[in-house]
Amino acid sequence: MIKFFRKIRQRLLTENKFSKYLIYAIGEIILVVIGIFLAIQLNNLNENRKERDREFTFLVRLKDDINSDITDLSLNDSIAASSESSSSKALEVFYKSKTVEDILTTDSLFKFTWTNIIVNRKTYDEMLNTSGIYILKNKKLRNQLTDYYTLIETFQQFIREMNSDSQLLRKNENLNAHNFLIKEHGKPWINSKKIDTTWIGDFNSPTMLALHKFYNHAQGALNISRQRMLKAIIEKSNLLVADIEKELKSKNYKE
Repeated sequence: MIKFFRKIRQRLLTENKFSKYLIYAIGEIILVVIGIFLAIQLNNLNENRKERDREFTFLVRLKDDINSDITDLSLNDSIAASSESSSSKALEVFYKSKTVEDILTTDSLFKFTWTNIIVNRKTYDEMLNTSGIYILKNKKLRNQLTDYYTLIETFQQFIREMNSDSQLLRKNENLNAHNFLIKEHGKPWINSKKIDTTWIGDFNSPTMLALHKFYNHAQGALNISRQRMLKAIIEKSNLLVADIEKELKSKNYKE
């Protein structure tokens, strides 16, 4: 094709048909410009298709991640609810405790966990690290994602702080008499009469006061507050999944 155009140029120059050569040259330039324009447009279409494919992939992966989180968080919510209910019964026994059996029952009923709230951030972190977050054209949805994961980070930090406070309360040396009783009671080589139980039921004693602080902190911060946080995240998760599905539908994305 290039040789063909070159021959035409040479023939026109040889025949001294400068005006025709000029028109031809201009036409050739126009063809080149059109070719470049079409190439750019084709490249833009290809890049737009790639971005569209990336947006679709990120949206589907985010939806899958959050749906998986909803399942896990719902299970943790059930466990937290069970712990809160059991611990509530434990506290009823504790406040009326008079005997060793009351303390043993309280300890067996009282449930809590120091584990934190965990969610799958793999897709979201990948989007942040690769600027993929800007692939999402829906600015409102981008802001929702940011708010969602910021909320979770806030809850996680709160739980870390509550866990730290709870662990300090649990290590209080005034609980030594309680811990020894729980650990050694009923063992055949331990003389139960030598175990100090004078503190049981005496809410002026350091041991009962330390237990009171620990139990109430664990129940309030580690059980009840955790439940509220889990429910809030689950609610936000369901709303976010619904908005992601709406975005997929609005752009005719098909999973």
